[in-house]
Amino acid sequence: MKERKTFLQIEDTYSLRGIAMLMIIIGHTYNGYPADNPQYVFPHWLEYLHIDLWGGMGVGIFLFLSGYGLCYTLSRRQHIDSRYLLSKVQRLFEPFLIYWIVEIIVLLIFDRQALSTHIFREIFTLSIHPDVENWFFKVILLLYVFTLALFRCRIGNALRIAILFAVCVAGLMMMKQAGMGQWWYNNLLCFPIGALVAYRYDAFAKLPPLAVCAVSGAMMLALLGIHMNTIVFHLCFVACSIYAIRLVNIHNRWLYYIGFNSFIFYFIECPVMDEIMLFAYPNYPAFCILSLLGTFILSAVCIRGNKEIKRYFNH
Repeated sequence: MKERKTFLQIEDTYSLRGIAMLMIIIGHTYNGYPADNPQYVFPHWLEYLHIDLWGGMGVGIFLFLSGYGLCYTLSRRQHIDSRYLLSKVQRLFEPFLIYWIVEIIVLLIFDRQALSTHIFREIFTLSIHPDVENWFFKVILLLYVFTLALFRCRIGNALRIAILFAVCVAGLMMMKQAGMGQWWYNNLLCFPIGALVAYRYDAFAKLPPLAVCAVSGAMMLALLGIHMNTIVFHLCFVACSIYAIRLVNIHNRWLYYIGFNSFIFYFIECPVMDEIMLFAYPNYPAFCILSLLGTFILSAVCIRGNKEIKRYFNH
């Protein structure tokens, strides 16, 4: 295998996002699946793949790449203007608005009784129907706002990264103490670590990828016999992933497409799984495959439609 010339090459990072998004969709199809129900088709060998953790593993990659990309860009900009801020707001909220348009249309077709004034509460609390805590979106929003505020302050990058770490560690401890679900905090440190890698890019680029993959992979295997769903496990998976893409060429136009439009895929999977493909739920393999295909097709339609709308108004 030939080592990549550059560390975290942009084409590979978007393809890695695409892989992470596929892991999240598959993980969401698996979570809560009643494998013990004799009326459901569920190959029990799937349990050995620990698919229930794939969603969290994919989120860890997203948080790392978000922290890395945001801080890499901000640390190299002379100032943060309103146009840049507007582009960030648009990139975050546009997929959420597209999701709700699609969700209402899908409910009109599949479940009209769910269309009530309660929908507005879900929209304005940034939730996902039906009353799903949209935790990832809210965490990303808070991290982006706080990071942008840090870069508006006239302090050094080292101090910014230290403050970001301190806030994330404090948030992690508070969430854990409050008894919130592990998904709220298991991957939280991936964001400031991504920021640290952006700040000390040259130092991390010099690390031998094969050695990093070997050490992090060994630690992940060791945790198999203890408890996989831990902060250390997810950090090791992220480390292994970002250095493995220096050894293996994962650049692929379909993965790049999914990764570049990952927020839309993240939201559109919900109406696909919860309403459109729900008929296939008793057969897990069919439900999983149809959810993947349905999410890709509907997301592609939304992306194309959004581009056409923008083109129309720009003219």
